[in-house]
Amino acid sequence: MKAVVFHDVGDIRLEDVPDPAAAQAEEFKRELEAVAAVQRPDGPNRHPGQAPSQAQQWAVQALAKAGTLSIIGVYPPADTSFPIGSAMNKNLTIRMGNCNHRKYIPDLIALVRTGAIDPTAIITRREGMESVIDSYKAFDQRRPGWLKVALIGPDAGAQGANPSTL
Repeated sequence: MKAVVFHDVGDIRLEDVPDPAAAQAEEFKRELEAVAAVQRPDGPNRHPGQAPSQAQQWAVQALAKAGTLSIIGVYPPADTSFPIGSAMNKNLTIRMGNCNHRKYIPDLIALVRTGAIDPTAIITRREGMESVIDSYKAFDQRRPGWLKVALIGPDAGAQGANPSTL
């Protein structure tokens, strides 16, 4: 690719320069290999490794200058593709961490026991333990109808665990 390159006052040249689109494609390949080197589940909608880095890039791009980006979830320690330069140039505040779930478990169990909330309302599938591998694959591939899966034991009956016995 040719570009006009400024070297000094009065020294402007037409030179061969690397194609920025090719450099971005190479960077994405490196990120993909770093984030999802082994994971290759089947499925037409799944592109391993794209989600974490793409979500981070979109989050930084979507924020106004001096905004706050809060990140929750589970990111692998090897994920090194955060767009720190873009975040720094926008003067973003970044807050992140895993959910402190142990703090909330006793309160959530109490809400379930009293009937204030019914966690079974979000269960879209109930599968037996004998099909746990196939169930995990279907859930991981984001197949329709696999939003929340309850794994049930052989003695649980057709409805699975009763929330009031938790």
